[in-house]
Amino acid sequence: MKIAIEKQADGFVENGLGLAAINPRNGPQFSPNLYRFLKRKGQAWADACRVYRDADNILRIGLLDDGWFHGAWLMGVLCYGTLEQVWAHPPGNLGDLQEITDFWADYMRIGRCAIDTEHIRSFIGDETRWAVHGDERSCLWCGNAHQKLRTRVEEVR
Repeated sequence: MKIAIEKQADGFVENGLGLAAINPRNGPQFSPNLYRFLKRKGQAWADACRVYRDADNILRIGLLDDGWFHGAWLMGVLCYGTLEQVWAHPPGNLGDLQEITDFWADYMRIGRCAIDTEHIRSFIGDETRWAVHGDERSCLWCGNAHQKLRTRVEEVR
């Protein structure tokens, strides 16, 4: 990982992430584990890291350096924080990595909803995510999701 950090001054373009903006003190929509992970990796790494989707549709956070991917599984970071390991993957090992170009802008705006745009996953601190009114709920983190509870009766013999 040291190689990637040193190259930051030589050509890694900053990702637009404002580490102070995603501090969990700014709201429950921001992951405490992601914040601690990025803070521990250091400002240079946080400024240069990107989020990618791999061939298996798994989100990864890290850096590409001469085809090598230095990074971690994003859901692992969300679950384990600083305990999640960063690995170096040789070119092609994860398939064709597709950068999610506006990930950090979306994350700074709507928090963890940028990871779960369909609003189907649970997160630590999820109890602050929803405002419930009867059989409907609305996402307090992004304001874009409104869900209605549907029930059905099924007879089993």
